[in-house]
Amino acid sequence: YALLTASHLPTQSFGFFLTSQMQGFTAQPGGSQGNLCLDGAIGRYVGAGQVQNSGGSGIFELTLDLAMTPTPTGLVQVAAGETWNFQAWYRDANPGPTSNFTDAVSVTFQ
Repeated sequence: YALLTASHLPTQSFGFFLTSQMQGFTAQPGGSQGNLCLDGAIGRYVGAGQVQNSGGSGIFELTLDLAMTPTPTGLVQVAAGETWNFQAWYRDANPGPTSNFTDAVSVTFQ
């Protein structure tokens, strides 16, 4: 398994993790304050129990089931040697209601 952690988020903010095998750059998509660093087939961790809330600590975490990685066309299993990229999207309120993204991380699985 793998554990994703998003930190330094606004408190009491909800969000979810994104994943893709491709990296990219999209500046402020949908009016967001942040930039999307993923490209291609982007999966969203929005299944039961996957949408997160940062609570009072400004952190949320998700333990990944590598046999059930989301893609736009369904769930897939991560294979050894594959590189996947992860980023979190979250609600932000600075300066007003908007959204934002964390930095992205790239992981090559063994």
